[in-house]
Amino acid sequence: MGRKKIGIASLTAVLLLTGCTSSTPPGDGPSARPAGSTTAEAAGPSGSPASDASPLSADASPLSAFEQQLPLRGDFLSQQSATTGSVLIERRADGSTWAVLSGFSTGDASDLRLSLEEGALEQDGSGAWVDTAGYSFEIAPLDPDLPDQEIAIPGARTMPAIATLTVMDYGGPGYPSLGSVALTG
Repeated sequence: MGRKKIGIASLTAVLLLTGCTSSTPPGDGPSARPAGSTTAEAAGPSGSPASDASPLSADASPLSAFEQQLPLRGDFLSQQSATTGSVLIERRADGSTWAVLSGFSTGDASDLRLSLEEGALEQDGSGAWVDTAGYSFEIAPLDPDLPDQEIAIPGARTMPAIATLTVMDYGGPGYPSLGSVALTG
């Protein structure tokens, strides 16, 4: 028994001295995927604490390209389903970043996900609204029954400039975009 206790104590000391410490588990930040990809991880339930939702002073680190754009706002445009409402994305005094949806409504989908896109929202040749190339950052699930909701945006401190917010249906084939917002300052 004595050797086992000494071995564990020695291992603990070595790990601490070499800087090996616990880090945020995978999946606690937003997943980044190329636009059009059909695989992404959920960042966590809406409103759940995330690494960027913790209180930090506003000047603790330089602002990301995304944070420098804030506040951003806009109204939903329908894509694969009639979608209405508006969004305000803001950085709060504690340094956290939030998307505030107002009057949000979309079709019958029950597995909704909110994502931020680098690409701009444009109309294609058929007149349909599509987001252009760039990365997509999945933020959180949405409650389809709540017209007004606030969603923490984990990973805001490391995001590039963002042009579009999109609501996707994760229950449908191909994860269709139900509605998007062309974000403006």
